[in-house]
Amino acid sequence: MDEPPKRRPPNTSFKQQRLKAWQPILTAKSVLPTFFIVGILFAPLGGLLVWRNGQVTEMSFEYTPCMSAATSTPVPESTFVHSSAVGDFNKPTYVIIPNQNQTVYPAAGSTATPFQYTVQTCSITLVIPVDLHPPVMMYYKLTNFYQNHRKYTKSLDYKQLSGENAQVPVIQSRKGCTLPDNQLIYPCGLIANSMFNDTISDLFAVAGQTGVPNYNFSSTGIAWSSDRGKYGKYGYTDLSTVYPPVNWRPRYPAGPYTADFPPPDITTDEHFQVWMKTAGWPTFLKAYGRNDQATLKAGQYTMTIDMNFPIDTYGGKKYIVITALGALGGRNNFLGVAFIVLAVLSAALGVIFTALHIIKPRIIGDHSKISFGGEATAHTRGSNRADDVGGNRIRSRYEDD
Repeated sequence: MDEPPKRRPPNTSFKQQRLKAWQPILTAKSVLPTFFIVGILFAPLGGLLVWRNGQVTEMSFEYTPCMSAATSTPVPESTFVHSSAVGDFNKPTYVIIPNQNQTVYPAAGSTATPFQYTVQTCSITLVIPVDLHPPVMMYYKLTNFYQNHRKYTKSLDYKQLSGENAQVPVIQSRKGCTLPDNQLIYPCGLIANSMFNDTISDLFAVAGQTGVPNYNFSSTGIAWSSDRGKYGKYGYTDLSTVYPPVNWRPRYPAGPYTADFPPPDITTDEHFQVWMKTAGWPTFLKAYGRNDQATLKAGQYTMTIDMNFPIDTYGGKKYIVITALGALGGRNNFLGVAFIVLAVLSAALGVIFTALHIIKPRIIGDHSKISFGGEATAHTRGSNRADDVGGNRIRSRYEDD
């Protein structure tokens, strides 16, 4: 007795492909209404999204040229964008205040003297035309900065960022960071070294306005909750051998970190966490601050920006974006416009296919081309047919209709 094949699959519905399945027959009566239904549903939904997005008030302006603005200068017209119920109002103006002292304070409990270094400060005066209800966000926007470059995105050490006490040989063996002169750098890599470090102040109400207080932004909550868990406090105990990234060193006069001026605690530094989440496009926004409680009152404000980030070295631009958040987030018409385009295309295709079906309908399931036993038609009879003893046709699965 022959043994059954050893590799025969089990005789189950799943293995033998006998599971019940729904195989719809696509006909004109079932397909054409679908196009019109999609158009009817998505057109008003897209219009609603566009309308709701139009209710979000946003202001954006470039401040890169402030470095050369010796007198109060309006922001470039081409880079000033606002969306509000107020049509015309004064554009923001800026002026550079040279050689200002920026103070770096020692760690809590230290008796060391605060350290100061010189920066160029941009003073900006701007008008908020309407009240912005919370949450209110402040973003910085960069252009022509390719955070998505393959070598750039890989230039970090995840274990060092998670709190591991990684030394030079270990970091170099993981090939994420390049350590110049074999110095132990924390945090290492191109992403950390190029961190955006312009210091942006809160909004200060111009004197003489009634009911317009100063407005404060907080860095708490600007990073994604999923990103906060990636970082741990530095694990180095001997700070004399640990150096800050090259672009951070103006804030650390001694060279390496010290007990008085230790490395930053990246578990709470959400500006750092936001920057380390690399953008997919060369033009991007990153959150700098938010206010979830107070309304930003309409009025005139001033703010200052310490110009630390060297944008001119790669031909980019820097922007400030202040916006309220709607039910779907910030101002972005993409989703609403995409829905409207989809509705228009679906309706247009529905009209075209309906016209084609009326003018030249397609016959589905022509029974004249089907034979059952001896009822074979002339069309099905041919030299390649085979009959059984009773004259009934025997059709091959490979035989043409």
